[in-house]
Amino acid sequence: MRKLSFFIVSLLTVALFTSCNNDEPEHKMTSYVTLNSRAIEGDNIVFSQGNGKVDVDNTNMLIKFTADFKDANGMSRTITTPEMKMKKVSYSLYEFVAPAQPMGSGFESLGGYVDFATGVMWYTLSSSTMEVVTSTSLYYAYTTTTIINPDNDNHIDHKQSFYEFALNANGQTCTMGIYNFIPNISGSIEAPLIEYKDLTMTPTATGYTITADEVESSYKGFYTITDLKFDITSQGQVLNGSFKCQDLEFKVAGTLFPVQVSD
Repeated sequence: MRKLSFFIVSLLTVALFTSCNNDEPEHKMTSYVTLNSRAIEGDNIVFSQGNGKVDVDNTNMLIKFTADFKDANGMSRTITTPEMKMKKVSYSLYEFVAPAQPMGSGFESLGGYVDFATGVMWYTLSSSTMEVVTSTSLYYAYTTTTIINPDNDNHIDHKQSFYEFALNANGQTCTMGIYNFIPNISGSIEAPLIEYKDLTMTPTATGYTITADEVESSYKGFYTITDLKFDITSQGQVLNGSFKCQDLEFKVAGTLFPVQVSD
């Protein structure tokens, strides 16, 4: 299981857009990332975790990358994109679309987004019969958490907690990290980062489901959660879920990007 990465590695604002090769001019940067893919062909869904090499030209706002993945038949594939112009969508979100030309391996089109604030990269690769949806870490910074005391219905809504899911290479389990964890209705942050390992994960045609009956936290003996269920939909762009902790109920709703984009 790879480590949760927002403050360590996967903040692509640092890793993608500021870590550069010594042999290149300063405005041209190369990074190596882990990519999670779902190849979807009808009812057939194949998850794979592969490597990616991403080149960014900050001056001209260009991006290109090479990525490994498996198609819906389980065959290993590699794509290399042309240089793509990044177009600003919101204050931190940029869109890229490959020119109309074959992408290799039978795929015809590619398009996606990069969020400079969180470092998340997401894209889709399509053929006439198959769609491959790929992302870096599933990091949901744009969330609202509702915490409810079921004894008296007292509750708070807050936007301070962020949720990251680090997927296992086999696509069957993941680790959930909660940044700025608030396990109370006073709004007080009690853990800057808390992790829950070995959650059950199931890839679906629209994203993932993540469940756990009971799981201990990285704060041994504290903050055990039960009845966890998260639905990741809209091809990974929307997060909804709930769990229980310390006799309180938690409901989470959020998005991968600061604005909803087409899936």
